[in-house]
Amino acid sequence: MPRILLVDDDRLTLRSLEKLLAAEGYYCRSVVSAAEARLALQGDPFDMVMLDVILPDQDGFTLCRQIRARHRMPIVYLTARGENADKVIGLEVGADDYLTKPFEPRELVARVRAHLRRATEYSQPVNSPNLIRIGTLIVDADKRDALCSGTEAHLTDREFELLHLLARHRDKALASDWLFENIWGYETLIGIKTLAVYIRRLRCKIEADPEDPCFLMTVRGFGYKLTSGSGTN
Repeated sequence: MPRILLVDDDRLTLRSLEKLLAAEGYYCRSVVSAAEARLALQGDPFDMVMLDVILPDQDGFTLCRQIRARHRMPIVYLTARGENADKVIGLEVGADDYLTKPFEPRELVARVRAHLRRATEYSQPVNSPNLIRIGTLIVDADKRDALCSGTEAHLTDREFELLHLLARHRDKALASDWLFENIWGYETLIGIKTLAVYIRRLRCKIEADPEDPCFLMTVRGFGYKLTSGSGTN
C-alpha cells in the first residue's frame, strides 16, 4: 500500500485528503507543521509527500528543499497560493507538481497515481543500456544520475527521468507536450512551463554554461533534444 505524508495546518483539508486517498487504497499520515514532517520522515518510509506552502513554523518552499536534499520520492504542493511565480518557485526548489486549492478530487487522484506510477516504473530495471555516453556526458541508469566530465550531477528523480528519456532519443527533436506527458504521465495547462523549469534545472547541472548549452538544445517552437554536438540554444 503506497504511503503518503500530508503536510498542512488546515485540519479540514487533511481530513478531506485522508478520506479521498484512503478510498483509493493509499495510507496517509497527516502532520500540521514542518517540524512534524521532518520528524515523520526520519521514521517511517513514505512514497510521496504532499504539502502546503503556508505552514505555521516554516514556509513550504524551504521544507521542500530540505526534503529533496535527503529523499527521492515525489513531492507535490497542494496550496491556496496559485500565482505563477509561486508555481515556478515550487518546481525550482525540487517539487514534482503544484496543485491549487480548491482542488478537483478526480484530478488530484489522477496526479497522485501518475507520480507514484512513474516513481515505481523508474525504480525497476530498464531495458535500455545502463550507460549512455554523449560526448563528455554520461547518463547512468544504475545510479540514476549523470556524470559531466567526470563530476556527478546529483540529479533528482524527475531530472533523471527527463534526461534519461532525452538520452534514449539522442539527436532527435522531441515535442514538449510529448516529453511532459511521458515523464509526468498526464496533461496539464502548466505542463510546458513545468517542463521549461526542469530543462533549466538540468542545464544548470550538466552544462558548463547553462546560457550557451552544448548538450540540451531547444528546438524552437517544438521542444528539445539532447545532442553530442555543440551549438547555441
